Amino acid sequence: MNPSNVDERRAALREVGDALGSVADALLDRGLQLDEALNVFEVRYVRAAVARHRGNLSQAAAALGIHRNTLRAKLQRNGQRSRKTT
Repeated sequence: MNPSNVDERRAALREVGDALGSVADALLDRGLQLDEALNVFEVRYVRAAVARHRGNLSQAAAALGIHRNTLRAKLQRNGQRSRKTT
């Protein structure tokens, strides 16, 4: 989904916010601290973007709203390969 207007974006954010509320409760129940929870989310979000763009880091970075070098650093920091193998 690529919402282009403000109402669609707000609706999408509400839906995601509702889903995250359940996840937040589960994480708190398990004693996870904020920095741990954010790291887990970031790693999965970044991996999903890279997978969605079939390993194209420029496209994945654009979808995430970050620079390609920032994406590469995040991948390296989390022990992932930052280049597509051919």
